[in-house]
Amino acid sequence: MGELAEVAGVSKRTIDYYTQMNLLTYIRTDANYRLYEANSIQVLHLIEHYKKLNMPLSKVKETLELMQKKECSQDINKVEEHIEQVMNMIQHLQEEMNEIKPLIERLNDGEREAMMMKFSPQSVELAQSILALFKEQLD
Repeated sequence: MGELAEVAGVSKRTIDYYTQMNLLTYIRTDANYRLYEANSIQVLHLIEHYKKLNMPLSKVKETLELMQKKECSQDINKVEEHIEQVMNMIQHLQEEMNEIKPLIERLNDGEREAMMMKFSPQSVELAQSILALFKEQLD
């Protein structure tokens, strides 16, 4: 548990709490150590991400369960609800971008370029994925 907490950047107490909520699963070794699943770090990062978006842990749990299912047709309402949440987040981000756009436009070229360098490759990839998803829906 300590290694997982260190790698994921959370406390052991957080790991224990998420385990009690069944957000994380593990098996016990003969020496009574907890062995967490290989995707536990990604799950922890996802939980922390959703927490930053003020999503209640009960909703995070539902989302994680939905993501782990192979077939979602029986849970179409949950899928639609999750899509709605994502769309609301995107709308909120768009509003935020509209507010900061005039500030960015007042920067000189060097400042603007330095700001663009702060975007992680993952955030650029995410933006491209979102655009591709919308393009598919419109076609």
